[in-house]
Amino acid sequence: MMPQFAGRHSSTRYSLEAELDLLSPRMRQALFAAVAEYQRTGIRFALCGGLASGSYGEPRATRDIDFLVGDEAFHSKGLIVSFAHPLPLQAGGYAVDAIPMPDDPHRAAVLNEELSQALIDSSTGVSIPVLSPTGLAYMKLISARPKDVNDILAMVESGAVDLKILDDMIEGDEELQMKMVRVRHELGTMR
Repeated sequence: MMPQFAGRHSSTRYSLEAELDLLSPRMRQALFAAVAEYQRTGIRFALCGGLASGSYGEPRATRDIDFLVGDEAFHSKGLIVSFAHPLPLQAGGYAVDAIPMPDDPHRAAVLNEELSQALIDSSTGVSIPVLSPTGLAYMKLISARPKDVNDILAMVESGAVDLKILDDMIEGDEELQMKMVRVRHELGTMR
């Protein structure tokens, strides 16, 4: 049995349900349709990206649905990588992105562990695997685009991300440790 989704602290009002309430009903339908298709394939998946981070931190508008997926979602032949299953590329007019594991073996191992421990959010009436807040922060730290850093900051400020656990996850990864210095600097200027 998968752990249940806790979202932000129980005293907060944000969850995947609250995040979707801020978006269009069409986005909700698109998410449910995409989840149904992913479940049909039998591949491991967990919601990540803007929808997931908005449910843990500050809600934000997003125009796509992102899923971290296991390696079984893809076939690799030399330089060519293709889908192993017919996965949705769009649902209800929204892009659906299957995000593969990173090439770096250590980072892939960390995210595979996080994927195997995805939380189940049932707040919408549909059971949806969602990457944990710390796993999501780790994933966002890898890319560290400005909006990803803002998502990390919001999740830390909401109390959803435990910085000690995140520090343990990035131990030995100099690049991520340097990116975390930037996040800590940003946190310091926010307080």
